[in-house]
Amino acid sequence: MALKSKLPSREGRRVSLTRPGNTGVAARNSRREPKKITPKPDRHFSVPWRSIGRWLTTGTALVLLFLFLVSAGVGLLYGYRLLTTSAYFALATVEIQGNSRLSSREILDIVDIREGTNILVLSIVAIEEALSLNPWIEEVSVKRVLPGTLVIGVKEKVPAFWLLHEGKLHYADTLGRIIAPVESGKFASLPMLEVEPGVEDVTAALPDLLKSLKESQLPLDLASASWVRLSAARGMELYVDGRRLKISIGIEEWLPNLKRLGRTLADLKRRGEMNGIREIRAQGLNVWVEKITGSPAGV
Repeated sequence: MALKSKLPSREGRRVSLTRPGNTGVAARNSRREPKKITPKPDRHFSVPWRSIGRWLTTGTALVLLFLFLVSAGVGLLYGYRLLTTSAYFALATVEIQGNSRLSSREILDIVDIREGTNILVLSIVAIEEALSLNPWIEEVSVKRVLPGTLVIGVKEKVPAFWLLHEGKLHYADTLGRIIAPVESGKFASLPMLEVEPGVEDVTAALPDLLKSLKESQLPLDLASASWVRLSAARGMELYVDGRRLKISIGIEEWLPNLKRLGRTLADLKRRGEMNGIREIRAQGLNVWVEKITGSPAGV
């Protein structure tokens, strides 16, 4: 009986070259291939001609700009010196406007300018500041009129009162502000202003009070008054020296008091009794009249 070998046939023996766990990936040989080394290219030195060109162009532009600025500055300086030394712009005329108390000679002495001075050299600011320091000048403006005229315009302060300050008589405006001391050379007769303690703030309303007094058409003129007093008890007091008459007007309800005073003065004038009156006081709802010989009587 013949024996058959039970060894598997050659067809049944298969060997997998794929590593376990690499299913689904293409089979690779377990042997690694050596890495290919790529040779590095040789380095060559190159000159940055474009960068150098840009630097040269920028530097040239800067040099040209610098030379232009220097030339322009020199030209302007030369032109300025030429203008400020030219006889064409020599000061020939000074026009002074708006002055009444100060003479033109006094104003010229204040600014200290001389004929023939180059008008472009004169400082307008310096001239205005010098004139502003004068106590009589309230506003000032100075302008050049080429080629050789200077126009000076001033607005002077207007005195309305005399005011005693530190034992010396001064001129004062309608607000009671001191202007300058009274001088014999330029004397102006004005009413004396007295302000009692506690009513200093009333001076701010003094221009309006005087304006309404003038517009009331009362037979009263501030120029004819020898003194004006602001009082806490009697309001504004005026003393008319020519008539030896004192008039007191309450500041509260000022306009109604003026109307009542006007009616009283008209009535006294109609009866011919003005010369015998010493004082008239309009305050509140009443007007008191004091005669020279007799006791006060209410009107």
